[in-house]
Amino acid sequence: MTRITKPVVERRQEIIDTAKALFIENGFDKTQVADISQKMVVAQGLIYYYFKSKTEILYAIIDEMVEEQYSSIEQSLSAVSGTAMEKLKILFRKRFNKDQYGKLIPSIMNDVAISEYCSNKMTESSMPHLLTLIMQGNEDGSWHCEYPKETALFITRGISGIMQLRAPEYSNESMEKALIDIFIRILGPPQK
Repeated sequence: MTRITKPVVERRQEIIDTAKALFIENGFDKTQVADISQKMVVAQGLIYYYFKSKTEILYAIIDEMVEEQYSSIEQSLSAVSGTAMEKLKILFRKRFNKDQYGKLIPSIMNDVAISEYCSNKMTESSMPHLLTLIMQGNEDGSWHCEYPKETALFITRGISGIMQLRAPEYSNESMEKALIDIFIRILGPPQK
């Protein structure tokens, strides 16, 4: 059998893509490195050549998911020329689609280190959008917020906390409505 050698970047991405599909389907905790190597039809040692652990693969997946989400939100917000309130609704719809990650998110919520990593990444990627949105809302009269940067950080961290504690019976729609209400209360009443 001929050995197939792929470029480092391509092989690393193949590992990430395979692991991501398995984590979404089975959950992080129910997927082993052996499952990833079997799905790829490679030796398990090859996986460890690129990643020190299954958790390191997960961090690479989280980084990629956050980048994809950032780009998606960026495109959606730039396509709308409405008020900050209209953009806020788009932001929450884009950010809180829990269904696209299958069993992955529920399977990592009880791990404090992984949840914290995820929360930090989400905060880091959300801050520019949220800060811009808060400042636009101040300008267009959607609300009045004296401390945009601090408020954006507070909201982003709060949303991460809510998502970690969120019960499965809450739908995306009910969560979106609750978060918009909380958001408006934090930002203050519209300017008159």
